Amino acid sequence: MDCLEFRRTAGADPQHLEPAALAHARGCPRCAAHLRELQALDERILAALRVPLSSPGRAAGGLRSPAGPGLDRRRWMALAASIVAGVLVGTLLWVANPRHSLAQDLVAHLAHEPEALAPTDLPVDPARADEVLARGRIRLRPEAVTVTYANSCEFRGHLVPHLVVRTGEGPVTVMVLRDERPARPVDFREQGYAGRIVPAGPGSIAVIGAAGTDLEAITASVLAAVEWL
Repeated sequence: MDCLEFRRTAGADPQHLEPAALAHARGCPRCAAHLRELQALDERILAALRVPLSSPGRAAGGLRSPAGPGLDRRRWMALAASIVAGVLVGTLLWVANPRHSLAQDLVAHLAHEPEALAPTDLPVDPARADEVLARGRIRLRPEAVTVTYANSCEFRGHLVPHLVVRTGEGPVTVMVLRDERPARPVDFREQGYAGRIVPAGPGSIAVIGAAGTDLEAITASVLAAVEWL
């Protein structure tokens, strides 16, 4: 199990993990810390739901049940339960989105190919680069960028080109995501990386470098270099 699969599994039910997920957490400090955060959040949500009734005249959360015909204690308690359930669902939906953000998944993917970012001035074998580009249904304009690493990677259920290009600020990762299209450009900072995801062609392109890298000019160069087929 890799980090990406672990985070999806943990995000679904952090309190009841299968043996493979537990084994991964024991060997990956970052995923173990992520799991602790998820479990602590779930405990806070459960604690918020354990609200005792203080008196017959009060409902969950200390709310006083209103008097009057047509709304007896049983109906008031049902209403209070519905409110609590609605708040819980809204909280879980809000939390679920950042758990599985595109930026987090990209950084988790990079952790499994550290050799890709080894500094080098040597371009990747052209035949290898052409194979990866053809699988991703893209091509690069001649001499637009220098590719030092190329691989076809499974990401979010799709095979995508994973490239590293040489820049004046060091190696920069480029992920061409035909099946992911954000509504607008997204900048992020995750685990020592700086990244930018921009809509392009039918999908998007993610450009990721070390923290502090100025990605604006690099992203513009990459966008100009990629041709979608």
